[in-house]
Amino acid sequence: MRRLRLPLVPKTVRWSAVLAVAGIILYYSIRAGPGTQTFQTGPLGLVPYSDWLHFLAYACLAVMLAYALHDSRLRGWHVFLLVFCCAVGYGVTIELLQSRLPSRTFAFGDIGVNATGAAVAVVCWRAIVRYARFYRAAQLADIESPV
Repeated sequence: MRRLRLPLVPKTVRWSAVLAVAGIILYYSIRAGPGTQTFQTGPLGLVPYSDWLHFLAYACLAVMLAYALHDSRLRGWHVFLLVFCCAVGYGVTIELLQSRLPSRTFAFGDIGVNATGAAVAVVCWRAIVRYARFYRAAQLADIESPV
């Protein structure tokens, strides 16, 4: 079985991506998110739109954290536990910040959705890491086809 080959870009790029995602989450946690006034439900009409946004945002944050920590000295499950705790902790911090804003509210349900998004992302990342081989890519020209 051929393994999926994925680039491992420099640490500064990976951590910049983590900060960018965290910044976007913070920005849209203080301001109204895109489409919040027009959409009531997410895809298939099963889950509220805001829950989709929370789920995807914290899943993305968890994936970026896992990718940034991929070549750390921590053991596999320690990385995944750290990623999950950091993503959920950031979500709790954001909810506490929202409780102080007059236009926003604190919601335990949002914390649960954030944790679910982070957990799903950690499980998916674990599967990817198991079947992928990472190679160093110092510049854009170093990126190869994934298969």
